[in-house]
Amino acid sequence: MSEPVILVPLDGSKQALAALPVAKALGETERAAPHILHVGEHELTADELRSRLGREASVLDGFSIDARVGTPAVEILKVAGEIKPRLIVMCKHSGTERGKMLGRTAMKVLHDASCPVVLVPPERGATPWHLQHVMVPHDGTPSTSAALQPAAELAERGRAELLVVHVTDSKAASAEPGSLTTPRYVDQPQHEWAAWTSEFVNRLACVCPLGHLHVRIILAHGDIAAEILRLSEKQSTDLIVLAWRGIWEPPRAATMKAILREAHCPIMVVRT
Repeated sequence: MSEPVILVPLDGSKQALAALPVAKALGETERAAPHILHVGEHELTADELRSRLGREASVLDGFSIDARVGTPAVEILKVAGEIKPRLIVMCKHSGTERGKMLGRTAMKVLHDASCPVVLVPPERGATPWHLQHVMVPHDGTPSTSAALQPAAELAERGRAELLVVHVTDSKAASAEPGSLTTPRYVDQPQHEWAAWTSEFVNRLACVCPLGHLHVRIILAHGDIAAEILRLSEKQSTDLIVLAWRGIWEPPRAATMKAILREAHCPIMVVRT
């Protein structure tokens, strides 16, 4: 495909439709058309899918549906390889229970996709979604900075505010070369935080042109995942952008797993 697209996998469940309003809004921001993909064990026409979904099928109005037969994750990744989407936007899982992190299909796509993946909580339903506040947790490491550019570009194109959250935790200090060292006086911002913030903004400007982007830096102290989740609720965050190094096995990615499990808003994962 020559035109930019956003791939939106559906599994025929009503829960999976929660991804469509998010994909639609992101498509308008990115000037990319949603490519709806349904994968099932048996061949299913677009009309049959709409009939199965009942009244909720109205969110599919105006979209064509690419139907495939096979293993969902395999077919999703195959189509992604064919159309080279800008993003994959999909529901975290099709269950109705809260607190579940990822389904098997979402997990496989997250591991193997070559583009950022936006994971949508199924409980948000098919209500309209708007991008006004984009949050990027940043630990000061160069690896995490990989998420800054796509988040900043998305926020600027969507005229949204970019919230950069830095949570200090003495037990989670990074030894990655080039990391931005956290000030010693984490509870007394008048001492060193001004200089730290200035250095951070300078680094951000090197990663991506700031242009007219509205950037706000939020500093916090404590458990990293708990603080990010608390602040995302307090700041009415619409999208959290996480950098992931691609390692899932314990004890790695603990913060990301906690956010995926508990966040009420969509999460965009950018591989570093």
